[in-house]
Amino acid sequence: MPRTASSAATDTPVPADALLDELTGWAAGDRLRMFTAWHRGALSLVHLSVLALLEARGPLPMSAVAEGLDVSQASATGIIDRMEERGIVERQRAQGDRRVVSIHLTEGGVAVFRDMVEQRRARLRRVLGELTPDEIEGFLKGIRAMRGARERLRAAMNEEPSR
Repeated sequence: MPRTASSAATDTPVPADALLDELTGWAAGDRLRMFTAWHRGALSLVHLSVLALLEARGPLPMSAVAEGLDVSQASATGIIDRMEERGIVERQRAQGDRRVVSIHLTEGGVAVFRDMVEQRRARLRRVLGELTPDEIEGFLKGIRAMRGARERLRAAMNEEPSR
């Protein structure tokens, strides 16, 4: 049975609210550092959106990229042109019909997320290094429970599981 977000009688936060505060609390300085790191590599948020779209769905025709970004096909073409110049995506023509062109991630595009994951893991490793073994064990147990709950909700909603 789902729990309520807060106690109506006392209007005090329940543990779920405290967890949400801890998990979603992102200081302005942290946000600025992350955005600066993204832009340092000359990637805009639009470029990251394209990379995420291709990572999740695989190669796509330009029309699907435009639809995924909610932009015109002409705008998507310009975005892909700039990304192709940077070596993070490439256009590939279908062998059976050379008129059909799909957008693919290159190794450089895949490396963007791999590098982000590595940087995030390094920062988290430093934070976890400040915890005691008991704190790490309790945190791991809670995170695994949360992942299980997320997967059960996705299954109930017929969504794809996390990779």
